[in-house]
Amino acid sequence: MIKKFLKKINLFKTFKYNVVLNFSKKISGLPLAHKGFDFILSFSRSNYISYFVRPKYSKNFKQISTEEIDLKEFGIIIQGPVTNKKELNFLKETLKIYKLIFPKTFIIISTWENSYIDELETNEYIKVEKSKLPEKPGLANINYQIKSTSNAIKILKREGVRNILKTRTDCRIMKPNLKSYFLSLQKTFISENPKHSRIFASSVATCKYRIYGLTDILLFGSTEEIEAYFKDETEEEILKNYSFKKVINETAVMSEILLCARYLKIKGIKLDWTLEHWWYCLSKYFGIIDANSIDLLWYKYDWNFEQRFIRNYLFKSSRSIEFSEWLSLYNEFNLNFKTLNYKEKFYYDEKKKIMIKKSFL
Repeated sequence: MIKKFLKKINLFKTFKYNVVLNFSKKISGLPLAHKGFDFILSFSRSNYISYFVRPKYSKNFKQISTEEIDLKEFGIIIQGPVTNKKELNFLKETLKIYKLIFPKTFIIISTWENSYIDELETNEYIKVEKSKLPEKPGLANINYQIKSTSNAIKILKREGVRNILKTRTDCRIMKPNLKSYFLSLQKTFISENPKHSRIFASSVATCKYRIYGLTDILLFGSTEEIEAYFKDETEEEILKNYSFKKVINETAVMSEILLCARYLKIKGIKLDWTLEHWWYCLSKYFGIIDANSIDLLWYKYDWNFEQRFIRNYLFKSSRSIEFSEWLSLYNEFNLNFKTLNYKEKFYYDEKKKIMIKKSFL
């Protein structure tokens, strides 16, 4: 129907490579996805546009993991709210896919007493932990995240799980054989401190020019390190116990920055709140996992532009750091990031009690 319409208005010749009417059409000998009523229409004179197709539903996902990993070697925390039927259905399909790519893996869904989650099916591997909401959410709901994550960690510790992948209810991984990949990263890249293993974070939202800007969207590390990262303290307690101000060197000490800075101080690392020290810490104590390498979908905030953090050709450098750049830092190559004079600056609005982004440059 659409092809006939385009022919009638003499546009099919222009759009024939930019209209996808059937995702099950074979490309290089293989279909892209399940056949359905789908189409994409795009046209640009200035840009190359490509497409990434993922199935919404587990019934159209056929990949499986073939690796053999000890049950207690690897556990997963899926943390966050579930506020409506749409979010619940997304989580349900995620868990069905995880049965294929993370088989026989302890998975804790850590959420709140008021979450829309009663219909969720559990079994011997999948558990739901409902926490009581803290009295104060903290900026960007940081107290909620700390409480629910630390409660889930306690459960995995009781099960004897040695390593934890922490994600969110609005995230989905869709690549098989990843437990061995995460563990291989851990074995390959030894921490500067041999007594502690590295924490690996997703390239999504690990900001290159935000001091101590390690993302909290996806983190992987030993149970001991993840437990230290989400030590059960409120935002108010952290600010007091670690002598943090709400803004240091034009950096809002909140959310993921607060967690990262506290973790470093727990490890006995002196913070100087400069980008140079942030890049040093990235190279010595953390690691970066490219979102594409694990087929990570973050179903939030312009999710259909999933390269938004790492593909902006109008700036001299991307906002987030990728594995390729992190690997160069790890091997002590001088990337001269500071020569670009970029920095993410924030200020604190005392009246509204919020942090506001001021500038990227």
